[in-house]
Amino acid sequence: MNYKISILLVILFSLWSTILFGQKTAYKANYVIEIPIENQVASRSQYEYLTNILKENYTGGNLFSNQSPFVLIPSIRILSEQIAGEVQVVKVIKIEIGLVTQGKDDNFTFKRFKQSYIITAENRSIAIDKALDKVNNQQKLTTFFEQSNQKILEFYESNCSNVLNSVKVNIERKEYLRAFDFLRYVPESTTCFQESEKLITKIYADSKEESCRILVQKALSEEAQRDYTKALFYLQFVDTGTDCSSSATALVNKISERIDASVLRDFEMEKLKFSKLTDLQKIEIIAREVDSIDLTLND
Repeated sequence: MNYKISILLVILFSLWSTILFGQKTAYKANYVIEIPIENQVASRSQYEYLTNILKENYTGGNLFSNQSPFVLIPSIRILSEQIAGEVQVVKVIKIEIGLVTQGKDDNFTFKRFKQSYIITAENRSIAIDKALDKVNNQQKLTTFFEQSNQKILEFYESNCSNVLNSVKVNIERKEYLRAFDFLRYVPESTTCFQESEKLITKIYADSKEESCRILVQKALSEEAQRDYTKALFYLQFVDTGTDCSSSATALVNKISERIDASVLRDFEMEKLKFSKLTDLQKIEIIAREVDSIDLTLND
């Protein structure tokens, strides 16, 4: 009897483990929020409030990632406005809250969201505040993001070959960051993800020498101004496997004579951490942290 129970428990545990660990994490894209500037009835603070609402209702992505190729455009519109009663103090205002997700470069639309509210208030500003309070924590926002993410997945799956062909052209032209920007957001569940990872490795390998030269040049500029910490900041991203790395090592040795040993130890620690990262992580850090690094040759 105990043997049968044990077998049953093992089977149940196996099924539970398969369900729990076999599930794939739902794809969640990053978006850049672009707030409209012209002809707006809402104030800047009201759009900032709407931005915070979107962030709270979409916990999976970094909505403020400037590197993302996906744009989220919110809108606040007055559809109608009427006087309520004979006193003419209170107004009935119909307000529309809208959202659009689209491609940053091609303006391809993934998903639209519109929700209108009829608000009674003394003026438009108060009415907009009330409408924003109503849209907060609505399930419709979560659904909007889920559907937008699904549309992005479908777009990549349908255009995988085109994306990879464009990237290969960029790599041939040594437009490394442009190629990387295409690849870094390829969803893991798409059929071209594995090939995109291989291309990222190729991008990093091909761009290491050029990246090293730019990093050393920036470090030399900071060293000349005696900003040794900033110089070491650039040098920590130099790949030791490059021909150019000897110049970086010579500069580190020169700087080490002018700084505390603790500063040099911190540099060595950060450099070690960087060396253990994946090629994708390395490219992301260089693109994000190092100001004005441009690995393209479009000049």
